[in-house]
Amino acid sequence: MDSISEPDWSKIASLDAELVRAFVVVAESGGFTAAARQLHRTQSTISLRIRTLEERLGAHLFMRNSRHFALSSDGENFLIHARRILQVQNEAIAALTRGSRGNVIRFGLPEDYAELWLPELLRAFYALRPGARPHIHCRTSLELLERLGAGELDLALVVRHGERAGGKPLARQELVWAAHRDFVLPVDAPVPLALFDESCTYRQRGLQALTAIGRDYQLVYTSQSPTGIRIAVNHGAAVTIIDRRTLPACWRTFDETHGLPALPPAELELHVAPTMRNEATRDLSELIEMLVSEHSGVMA
Repeated sequence: MDSISEPDWSKIASLDAELVRAFVVVAESGGFTAAARQLHRTQSTISLRIRTLEERLGAHLFMRNSRHFALSSDGENFLIHARRILQVQNEAIAALTRGSRGNVIRFGLPEDYAELWLPELLRAFYALRPGARPHIHCRTSLELLERLGAGELDLALVVRHGERAGGKPLARQELVWAAHRDFVLPVDAPVPLALFDESCTYRQRGLQALTAIGRDYQLVYTSQSPTGIRIAVNHGAAVTIIDRRTLPACWRTFDETHGLPALPPAELELHVAPTMRNEATRDLSELIEMLVSEHSGVMA
């Protein structure tokens, strides 16, 4: 392949942000595996993006063999410009969405944690940066990670799913079985459950725990929203899994004394977009860490 020299504008036009972002994260994280974790993509997807980028540039960006991984001279040169490309892109998006009162920061978190912490968090953030304009996105943790990897979020507070780490561990939250205070748990019949869909780690852990002790269950209600789950539980016909701190006043918990197994804690992580380094985002991330640590069990 030829070295990078004078720009070929036809090639530059085809350098979409996903390719450039993948290159920067691979270079800064030291490899494809680490980059895949940060961007929440498979290693093969990251490899394909780097290969596509190299083909479009007409240059080898990395030197690879079984024992060594490093940027080539062209890669070192392009890294400088790639960072600038992403920074200019971020600035362009901010300029289009900026009002007279400051920058937009795109922050995502699950709906139940938004209800629990968002009012206090926003009060503190507006006091620190009165010109800021947070855009809040409430989605499931997996959706938030996908949006972060796609460059659609700057920060995401999520529940860790399995081994898919990559964010900064903040706290462990106690998970409990819960139902409306008037609900009577059947002794011999299957446990009626109101849970999120298959991608939810609470659901996965709960069903595994019930199966491990041989307790029968029946999924009577499924929802992608905590609001939908609350409606079902408030009808007094189902049990769900919830963070103890978000337990509504009209609900009560169930445990081993009621024949339900103990649940592993939820591990909260804070993810920051790899190319997001402005001061407002840093301030918001620090406030999130402080708020979660003050109100939760800090990670050991």
